[in-house]
Amino acid sequence: MAITALAPVINRSRKKVIERSSEVALRLVPKIDIDKRADQKVFILFLTGIGALGLVSLLFINTLLAQDAFKLSKLQLEARLLTDQREAYIRQLDRISSPMALAAAASKMGMNPSANPQFLNLDEPLVPATDVVAGGSIG
Repeated sequence: MAITALAPVINRSRKKVIERSSEVALRLVPKIDIDKRADQKVFILFLTGIGALGLVSLLFINTLLAQDAFKLSKLQLEARLLTDQREAYIRQLDRISSPMALAAAASKMGMNPSANPQFLNLDEPLVPATDVVAGGSIG
């Protein structure tokens, strides 16, 4: 057989190869249906909604933290004022209970200082201990 006799078969097979290669190339890129486009729009809207909800929640948390910061600074200021007031009361108590202030208050009430002060010794008992128990016998 001559090669010229095979020419129509080669041309037909060449056309089939071209048709099939174009089909294969078209299969690599899928057809997009209208439903799939609608699904994509719904998905994009869903993602946008989730993103917007996330941003709103972050804004809300940030606002709460800012309010807590204002409360914290207010409470710290109040704590400083109370500490200053407590220290003022302690200074006033120290001034009133000083020995000179107590002596002045005692002299206003008519008390006189003792000429010979006596001190108590708390290590010794006040009543002397006796060995004999009065009025009875044991047994």
